[in-house]
Amino acid sequence: MRHLRFRHGCLLLWTAPGWAVAQPEPVPVSTRFFEVDYQINPASHPLYAVTLWCTVDQGRTWKECAQDADRRSPLTVETPGEGLIGLYLIAMNETGPSSVPPTAATAPHLEVLSDLTPPVVQLHSVRPVRQEDRPALQIRWTAVDAHFGPRPVVIEFRQPPQTPWKPIQPEALANSGQCDWVVPTDMEGAWTIRVSAVDRVGHRTESEEITIEIPRPPVPEAPVRTVRDSAPAVPGGRRSFVTPPALDDTAIPGSPRARQRAAQLIEEAVALREQGDHRESASRLRFAVRLDPQNPEAFAEMGDTLYRLGDSDRALEAYELALSKSPTMRGALRGSARVHAQRKEYGRAVERLRTILRHNPNDSEVWLNLGDVAVYQGDETLARECYLRAGQINPEAKAIVQEAQRRLTLMSEASRRPSGGNP
Repeated sequence: MRHLRFRHGCLLLWTAPGWAVAQPEPVPVSTRFFEVDYQINPASHPLYAVTLWCTVDQGRTWKECAQDADRRSPLTVETPGEGLIGLYLIAMNETGPSSVPPTAATAPHLEVLSDLTPPVVQLHSVRPVRQEDRPALQIRWTAVDAHFGPRPVVIEFRQPPQTPWKPIQPEALANSGQCDWVVPTDMEGAWTIRVSAVDRVGHRTESEEITIEIPRPPVPEAPVRTVRDSAPAVPGGRRSFVTPPALDDTAIPGSPRARQRAAQLIEEAVALREQGDHRESASRLRFAVRLDPQNPEAFAEMGDTLYRLGDSDRALEAYELALSKSPTMRGALRGSARVHAQRKEYGRAVERLRTILRHNPNDSEVWLNLGDVAVYQGDETLARECYLRAGQINPEAKAIVQEAQRRLTLMSEASRRPSGGNP
């Protein structure tokens, strides 16, 4: 009898002239070249030829795809394409071939599923919501591959920057594009989410990560105290801030004293955001906006903080207020573009990014952002042009250059197809 199995990266085919039993399940193949191990009944030796025939259209047509020159196992095969491929082995000795060449009525000795292309995965949004009075995350993604199994998706989370990834549930998910996850009761603060997809042959692709702020349970407000420059330091070099002061007659909104105080609050808010305390950062910025309502920086920083908190609607409002006061403000334009892209309003996102480039055509980071939007729009040609520009404009911006090169490599890998193969 003939025995088929997958072992040590090779397809094992045990056969003898005249035997032909179909393999019940296709064997996955993830590389362009693979090997077929075979064993011929010793009574059939010496062999004059060993030939492998292939079909890529479910047996309608066959062609000779490999010959074993030394007539010794294994036989190396270059896959003729991607998809389901049928294989049929013919051995010849002095009495003749084990069978005639296969025809449309011939069952293959073995079927393989050839897949050389990894999945494409995009994580679109992660939004904090509440379900049954508990914090939850609405996670939305797109994953595309020709050979997914029934449950190819894994969603993972971790606390930044380098804690281990954990799946949100033990089992993988169906590729539905959406998941509403009720987070554990002890999970709060900044967390990073990513989506991974694995196809049938084992290719794994991970999305870009999104960091989201899990709301903390409500707590009583602390007593109002004054922030002083001599605020004590805490371990790690961070400053310890206390609740900002209430407005009083000594800081009339719009006065020089109020503007000076607002600038100090903005600085503190940025430091708090970098420490991961987005809610306290937003509190500082609200005071800054009240003290200096004409300061576009306060509104732009408020937009960044609200976006980190997952409130993209209010973040966009803050960015628009900043732009109404300073139409060319880079931070507000980039922030607004980010929100529009998240909403799939790609035209508005492009408009905001190109406004920055009209004033500074050598902004490599914005060229990188513009390439990302082009990917979401499905314009690979424009995306490549933008990534190339991002990687060449400023060689000193090493992080941007590396990111641009990484994106170009991923695009090349995703679009690469073997010559003569099926799409």
